[in-house]
Amino acid sequence: MIGSELVVLIFNVGSANVLSILKLICFAIINVYIIYKLVHKFIIHRKGPLKALFKLSLVGHMVGFLPFLILFALPQVFGVSFLSPNVAAVFLLTIPIVYFYMLMTKQLFDIDFLLNRFIYYASLSFFPTLIISLLSILILNQNNQIGVKWSQLFLACYLLITLMLFLKEYADLKIRPRLNKDLHNFQGSLNRFSARISRVMKRSDLERVLEQEIYNVLPVKKVAFLEINMDRVEEFKLDESLADIQDSIIEAVQASVGQLMIGNVLNVERGICVIAGKKQSILHLMWLDVKGNRTKYNLDELAWLRTLANYSAIVYENLYLIESLVEELEVEFQKQRGTDSSPWLLRLIFKLAEKERRKLASDLHDSALQDQLIWYRNLESAMLDHDMSSELHQKLVDVREGLLDVIHQIRETCNELRPPLLQEMGIVEALQGLFEQTQIRSNYVIDFQSDSFRADINDEQMLTIFRIVQELLRNASKHAKASNISISLEQKNDIRLTYKDDGIGLKLEDLNDSYQHMGLSGIKERVHSLEGVIDFRSEPGEGLEVQISLPLESASMDRESEEDTNGSNIAG
Repeated sequence: MIGSELVVLIFNVGSANVLSILKLICFAIINVYIIYKLVHKFIIHRKGPLKALFKLSLVGHMVGFLPFLILFALPQVFGVSFLSPNVAAVFLLTIPIVYFYMLMTKQLFDIDFLLNRFIYYASLSFFPTLIISLLSILILNQNNQIGVKWSQLFLACYLLITLMLFLKEYADLKIRPRLNKDLHNFQGSLNRFSARISRVMKRSDLERVLEQEIYNVLPVKKVAFLEINMDRVEEFKLDESLADIQDSIIEAVQASVGQLMIGNVLNVERGICVIAGKKQSILHLMWLDVKGNRTKYNLDELAWLRTLANYSAIVYENLYLIESLVEELEVEFQKQRGTDSSPWLLRLIFKLAEKERRKLASDLHDSALQDQLIWYRNLESAMLDHDMSSELHQKLVDVREGLLDVIHQIRETCNELRPPLLQEMGIVEALQGLFEQTQIRSNYVIDFQSDSFRADINDEQMLTIFRIVQELLRNASKHAKASNISISLEQKNDIRLTYKDDGIGLKLEDLNDSYQHMGLSGIKERVHSLEGVIDFRSEPGEGLEVQISLPLESASMDRESEEDTNGSNIAG
């Protein structure tokens, strides 16, 4: 419609009747296309939450425009009409009614966003339109009805330029990324970068991810990450490859003191520096060399780099917090080592250790064990499918038996790292399974009594008891040289675990020196972490007796314990 109007205005061709018919045809084509798109969208979203939106829009457009198109516009092309335009225009009231209803029921799109975009683009279009229309009138030099002609031309150009700005926004979103691939694909880069930094655990990892992202998007020759102590800027040193810009960076930093904000860009002698992190007096800078085409960094590139810097600053801060927390925990643990350590600290450390054990057991089971099984099956298949000498066959049989031993050892290691079905079977059944497996590999006999144990304990207590018994049995096998072991688990006002063996024993006054090597230190700390009590009784040649009591907690406390574990994973 606007195009036909421009043709008539500029070239002064066509009669008024021809122009009217062209407008009606364009109007009909546009509305048929709109209805087609609405039908298409309705079919796509007919089972989704947008069904009502497209249904109402479709009904509104059909009721509003179809009577005008079918009964007036299209017949008018052939010189007839079945309905007057005044009557047909009444149906157009359906459209504002429908859209007003959707606006009030909050089913319409973000109308504020669309209006703001239109006002912004309309403002940009005003002055170019004014200049174009004035030049056109001067060139055409039409004196008759110059005001009307200028007004029409101004309106046509104004709408065209505004429309082109909207089309440019669509092209930037849909077409430009396909043409430029990864180069200058800033939005795709930010999405990719935000996903990758979620797995970053060290500053070096963050800087490596940043470096890779910059190389993927910008034609830059070199990237470096600098750390400057603002209290000692003059002591800042770079390696030999960047020595020529060292003074320039120091000058740029000193000149910007008081304005060193995250994302700020500092121009240096070669390339630019972007502030990517700040911790008290420590400043983290990204230095980017000049681009390969020797051009300056444009506004889009600088905006992208500032966004990367803001993302990085958050990660830098979180990494600093994690490092500080870990250091405080280590200091606290070392300070209290050998004394009565805080139960909450020991509890946290054991939870983190159990988490790593579960992870290691899962990795062993899913990778090493499965690979061994695959090689074992391949070996058996090769031995069955191929003829070979008896000597070679015997060697392969030995290799097969060796693989079976390795598979068995990996399974045993996984079971020790992650006790199988401990929560499902309960502590008594889990201990009985442990004793059966242990006595196969050891020379001692275990007498286990648990008839009076009926406590409904939580997962943390079950795992603690299981680990304590594991360590006592390991000590009996490696150090105590015991032949008979008696273990009892009973419930009174608390949980009581009693262990006794007939091994070589030890002097209790030497316990502080010896338990570090016998694993009894870990047992003592585990008991302390649950605020329990442990008592060692032993004499040289008379074996070892250990009595442990733990406060009785209901299994209903297990959910709270699991939440504490999840919260402590931040430190891991």
